[in-house]
Amino acid sequence: MAEKLPLFPLSLVAFPKENLNLHIFEPRYKQLIRECYEEEKPFGIPIFKEGKPLQYGTEMKLLEISKVYADDKMDIKTLGLRVFKLLDFHPIMGDKLYPGGEIEFLEESVSDSTILEFQEVMQLVEQLYVAMNLELKLPEWSKEWSIFQIAHKLALSFDQEVELLLITSESERLRYVKDHLQKVIPVIQEMNGLREKVQMNGHFKNVLPPNFDTL
Repeated sequence: MAEKLPLFPLSLVAFPKENLNLHIFEPRYKQLIRECYEEEKPFGIPIFKEGKPLQYGTEMKLLEISKVYADDKMDIKTLGLRVFKLLDFHPIMGDKLYPGGEIEFLEESVSDSTILEFQEVMQLVEQLYVAMNLELKLPEWSKEWSIFQIAHKLALSFDQEVELLLITSESERLRYVKDHLQKVIPVIQEMNGLREKVQMNGHFKNVLPPNFDTL
């Protein structure tokens, strides 16, 4: 069933169960946030790419307005709730300054992932961060946890993030991420090897020549 939702279009993918902090500075979105705060209602972040909507987005809950500046700009904290399909987009929602639209929510499958699938992906995530020489505190397994919560930390492209968002099964999402990581980790490792070779150029090298006495 179609529902109306105030919208905050952005060129990013917001994921359910993900905490997203935003800086609000445009008058129309300051109005949107004030109304969502006062009326305790959600808003949507539809995905825009190159100025055009991609027909999907995420319903967001406003957790708090963290700071209001002298010029009325705001820092806010939000939480992703549900994925929706954008049926119709209105640049101005009725008599408001901000956009809105008709949406319908995608039906999420019952949690069907296993601890083994989770562990396999976390092992790959750890390998990814070792290869990039970065640190990441790995999450612990639970039925409520979702790969969405660390999706922005997996070296996915923008288009891959959109594809992941539209998968409605956690088990399938884990398989998607596993396949991605198995492809990208060797590439990063190879790049690290090339970087080390480049850095060695110009240095004095201690290289053993072949032993011709054995020929």
